Amino acid sequence: MNSEVHQSQTPPLPSSISMIRTLGLIAMISGLLVVLVVQFTDPIIKEKERLALEQAVFRVFPGIDRETATRVSFLLSQQGLIRVDEASGSNDANLYALYNNNDGQLMGIALPAAAQGYQDVVRTLYGYDPECECIVGMVITKSTDTPGMGDKKSVEGNGQFMANFANLSVRLTADHSRLAHPIETVKHGTKTAPWQIDAISGATITSRAIGNGLNASAMTMVPLIKHHLNEIKESE
Repeated sequence: MNSEVHQSQTPPLPSSISMIRTLGLIAMISGLLVVLVVQFTDPIIKEKERLALEQAVFRVFPGIDRETATRVSFLLSQQGLIRVDEASGSNDANLYALYNNNDGQLMGIALPAAAQGYQDVVRTLYGYDPECECIVGMVITKSTDTPGMGDKKSVEGNGQFMANFANLSVRLTADHSRLAHPIETVKHGTKTAPWQIDAISGATITSRAIGNGLNASAMTMVPLIKHHLNEIKESE
């Protein structure tokens, strides 16, 4: 008798269709919330990235600031030079040119570089001066290597190491097809040539990652820049 009463009071289990509908509704609402969050935060993130890039571009050119120059972004490849409209949300640019606000003259070219470091890829941005065929500045845009040795703050705070990039040679061969001397990272205190980077003592892997990234980028981009230099100069 008690068993019959207990069974009669047990609520029926929801049907499979009802459960599927509920789960589907939850998934739809969750997806909608994710889309709304992305739509809200994406412009904010992109604007922060744009400002960070703007700061980095001007930092690699000592003496040039926003009051005297304007940045223009390009995609440069074997197929040619294409101006990139950042307002459209495109992030395809791999070359950033600075032009004098008064006369439109090209003042410098900034280029991104990257190579594997100790823990992750070390990303940099460097300034290239086509007149001297040299790198005139470098900043770390991302590094998760050992704090206090290979991270962004430690590397950029090492004045002796950063001096490597005040006049680092990336001169081309006579036919402008390649670098006359690849960028080379050497053991701390053994630099003897203008295309060499004197590594940070205790952070050799990070130093080599920076050098390898600059070399890979320069080997590809500097000959292309030389080929399209007049076009870049006239694209302001």
